[in-house]
Amino acid sequence: MISGFDISSRDNGSASDPYLYIQCNETTFNERDNYQLDQPCPDFYKKYDFEGKFPGSTPLKIQVWDYDAIFGDDLVGTTTIDLEDRFFSLEWNSLIDKPIEYRQIYHPSSSISQGVLKLWVEINPTSAPPGSIREWDVTPKPPEDFEVRVSVLNCKDIVAMDWEGTTDFYMRGFFDTKEEV
Repeated sequence: MISGFDISSRDNGSASDPYLYIQCNETTFNERDNYQLDQPCPDFYKKYDFEGKFPGSTPLKIQVWDYDAIFGDDLVGTTTIDLEDRFFSLEWNSLIDKPIEYRQIYHPSSSISQGVLKLWVEINPTSAPPGSIREWDVTPKPPEDFEVRVSVLNCKDIVAMDWEGTTDFYMRGFFDTKEEV
């Protein structure tokens, strides 16, 4: 699991406090203790391992829940991945690096997407020798500080706005980000 986008709000007056509940075969991961307060675009950066047999594996079920300490948690949405379909797919198995997926989550009461999960799925044999399966480090990279410099060397076709036939020209620049600085 990498992240989520536009997770629908289940709280009055604020964004949801999302966490994951993941099930496959006999294994369940409940991330309730790791909910993210007021976060419509949560970052998960976590790997989950399941064991199963083919044929016979149950689908991978991923739920996003909204944490609520007082009134009880609310289901935001669910996505289900048919692992058997992938295991028996020649096309999917021919991919060395499995693609990152953007999966819509849906609530049973609505046909409208309640958000998107960004993830990828791999199916590896348990009989593989140690070290033969590539381990992915999905932890986020630490932030780095950078200095940005912009040098304007020349300007052209600037309209004179002052009565003297000149202009008091200045420039402003913005980063394309949603974060407040």
